[in-house]
Amino acid sequence: MDMFVSWLLLTIPLRQYENMKPKGTNGTKTAILMAALMIGAPILAGCTGGMSGTSCGEGTTLVGKECIGYNDVSYTLKAENMAFVGVGGPIDGITNPDLPVEVGDRVTITMIMGETNLHDITVEYYNVATALLVDEGAKDSLTFIASAEGTFAYYCSVPGHRAGGMVGSLIIGTGQGPSKYVEPQIGAALDVETDNIARDPLDVPAPTGRTEAADVHVYMEAVELVAEIQDGTTFTYWTYNGTVPGPMFRARVGDTVFVHFTNLEGNTMHHNVDFHAVTGQGGGAAATEAAPGTTSVFSFKAMHPGLFVYHCATPDIPTHISKGMYGMILIEPEVALPPVDKEVYIMQGDIYTKWRPGTDGHQEFDDNAMFEENPTYVVFNGKFATFTGEGTIQAEVGETMRIYFGVGGPNTISSFHLIGEIFDNVYNMGDLVSEPMKSVQTIAVVPGGAVVVDVTFDVPANYILVDHALTRAFHKGAVGIIAVSGADDPEIINDDA
Repeated sequence: MDMFVSWLLLTIPLRQYENMKPKGTNGTKTAILMAALMIGAPILAGCTGGMSGTSCGEGTTLVGKECIGYNDVSYTLKAENMAFVGVGGPIDGITNPDLPVEVGDRVTITMIMGETNLHDITVEYYNVATALLVDEGAKDSLTFIASAEGTFAYYCSVPGHRAGGMVGSLIIGTGQGPSKYVEPQIGAALDVETDNIARDPLDVPAPTGRTEAADVHVYMEAVELVAEIQDGTTFTYWTYNGTVPGPMFRARVGDTVFVHFTNLEGNTMHHNVDFHAVTGQGGGAAATEAAPGTTSVFSFKAMHPGLFVYHCATPDIPTHISKGMYGMILIEPEVALPPVDKEVYIMQGDIYTKWRPGTDGHQEFDDNAMFEENPTYVVFNGKFATFTGEGTIQAEVGETMRIYFGVGGPNTISSFHLIGEIFDNVYNMGDLVSEPMKSVQTIAVVPGGAVVVDVTFDVPANYILVDHALTRAFHKGAVGIIAVSGADDPEIINDDA
């Protein structure tokens, strides 16, 4: 009957359809279209109506075009000490064990938390993951059908944890097979939680002015927040007191320093502080270890003068540092340094993301780039080219500026240089007791190290702060400007000679 109707429609003169056309339309085209639709509809219906999906019976699953039987295979892993440890069966006690299964098996992996931290298990190829768990003893499972032969990673997706050692292999069949790699696309930029992540370089505490020891209290908060790493690009930072670097603190040799450390409620990670100025276990890291929503307090005696770095030492330590958890404390010597006109606080850090600088959107942390020590950003005070434009540092001819400079790292050495000037005094490695080096062009500062430099500006210019490994300066962000205004001195430099 359907074919007869279709044949009948073909015999109807097209001009009859013209009488049915809406005003303002081409009648012939409308007629052809209507006929085609009326003919095609039953034919298409016949084609699609005859198709049916392939379904497999209980205990079998579809692999390719075949229904094959599957076995239920289960593994249990305990997450602790930046690793997965096998629980039960042939993997018992093995760290990051291989998990062999056969093609078609239904696989269940259960994770048990062996510590209070933040962990999950992700199998990216199959797009499955457990919940992110925090409490010791908590557990969750993931399940999938092992439909493709090959070797695939299971890992913790918390930033830094995969690079820190929480990764193993899922071996399906022979372990040989196609890899699945899809070029990731950056997501949209997130709403920022601060106008500027970079700490103001002029935010330097005043000299103590004391000749006697005293008690000094410092207050620190671990703050996890989203901010712009450059215009149009956001990044999730972990910080002290909401900026990179954290606050600069100042005390005098012989002082007793009380550290009040709070890990804000709502943070996802444990945090702590390791002060390089501390003599004792972990530089205070164990004493300050704090879960979200808790506060710790400890004290230390400032036994050595110098400029010292502090940083987070909670695993994975390089990740916590790279994401912004570092700063400095100045322990003044008994004989104070000569006074200067202006003091500046700058730290360099390296950040590892999945996309290059200049990519608009929200940058994700890249464990693999960190493992390879290949940073996408190398920056001063946490942000790409932060001391340019509105962030330019201002000075006057004749002023002497003291720069407290440190490298949070975690990995790159800085070749600290000021284009157009020479450092008059360099207190190398943060040593404030020895005589300073004189007339230095470039000074190397290692990760976890610091330097104090004095420079007097003789003529007006835009002096350019750089890491003289210049790809880092001009492509990765370690660049800034000190704009010096005042009268020219043609005896020093004459543009019209």
